[in-house]
Amino acid sequence: MTRLHCNQLNNHIIITGDTFALCSLCCSDFGVSHGGKHDVYFHVNGKRHKEAASAASSTCSVTSFFKPQHISRVTEAEARWALFTAKHNLSFLTSDHATKLFKTMFPDSEIAKAFACGHTKTAAIIKEALSPHFQKKTVTNLSNPFSLLVDESNDKVDKTCIILVRLLDPEVGNVCTRFLDMPVVNIGTVQNIFHALKGSLNKQGLDFTKAVAFMSDTASVMKGCRSGVQKLIRNEIPHLYDVGCINHLADLTIKAGVNTLPIDIDQLFIDIFYYFYNSSKRNQQFADHWCSLFTSEPEAILKHCPTRWLSLLRCVGRYLTQYEGLKTYFLSCYEQTAKVISITSRLENLLTKPILYFLAHVLSSMDRFSRLFQKSNENTTCELYVEMG
Repeated sequence: MTRLHCNQLNNHIIITGDTFALCSLCCSDFGVSHGGKHDVYFHVNGKRHKEAASAASSTCSVTSFFKPQHISRVTEAEARWALFTAKHNLSFLTSDHATKLFKTMFPDSEIAKAFACGHTKTAAIIKEALSPHFQKKTVTNLSNPFSLLVDESNDKVDKTCIILVRLLDPEVGNVCTRFLDMPVVNIGTVQNIFHALKGSLNKQGLDFTKAVAFMSDTASVMKGCRSGVQKLIRNEIPHLYDVGCINHLADLTIKAGVNTLPIDIDQLFIDIFYYFYNSSKRNQQFADHWCSLFTSEPEAILKHCPTRWLSLLRCVGRYLTQYEGLKTYFLSCYEQTAKVISITSRLENLLTKPILYFLAHVLSSMDRFSRLFQKSNENTTCELYVEMG
């Protein structure tokens, strides 16, 4: 059996004998006893053969569906990069630079050469692939009882209601906190927040009544005993346990104690910070004054934010180290405005420095307590028992 190559259609004609030939494209045989090679050319130019050739040219080979191994590894690398971007809250524009950087850093890597994950693709992977994947895993694990954690954002454009769940994750073998949904609630009334919370659970096909605990901040819209969100939830889930936010309660306790002090330490920190804020002249004058008293360079004036946990202790420690320098600076300050006079009088007060030392001692325990709730490790029960004992 011999094979005759047809250059015109890049196909093969198989000569099966002295009088017949087989066309592997048409899967048919034809006689060649009369015209020989002319019979082959006659068949190749026939309508049936041309239709078969046209169909074959538009048909993908089976082997094209089996991608090289490094292609699948490139896809994995791009997915891992997208997950890294989301986890560490990186800008999507970082992906544009990372794609070029990886090719330069790893020139001998086939994966790096094929890696192409700009900001558009990274966003698409996170939204269309990773998010549904983790969402599905979370919903699957919510067949058992779970706890709800709710908080509102302070965004100026669209305010969202962040909904987290505490559940038992079989893969981890531990109780974990997972993201569930983030609906937009621009008008944060009790009814709107409640319907957004219940709607998010219903959208995922979850049983709302399986919630066993509810956690939120201590705002009246959440905790109102007559018309708060927790009250509406308890109307449908009587057994619901209202946990509240321990960090909020601890923060309110600290603020209540600080407000009883004879000097408003919060306001003192704020006044000092904004005196130097956006004034390069004042900052340079303070730096020169500091260097004339001490051998070290002055540290930055910290901004105290009363709405943020752990802010007060850092500011207390920093202002204690800067106290003498700040005091002498304001005493010698050529500006005698009402603000400067007010700051100076408080720094001269004999109670101010002892109060700062008192706060440094007391707040260190509360700071350690608050940090326990912000640890990535979920197993803090034993540590909390010791702290609260």
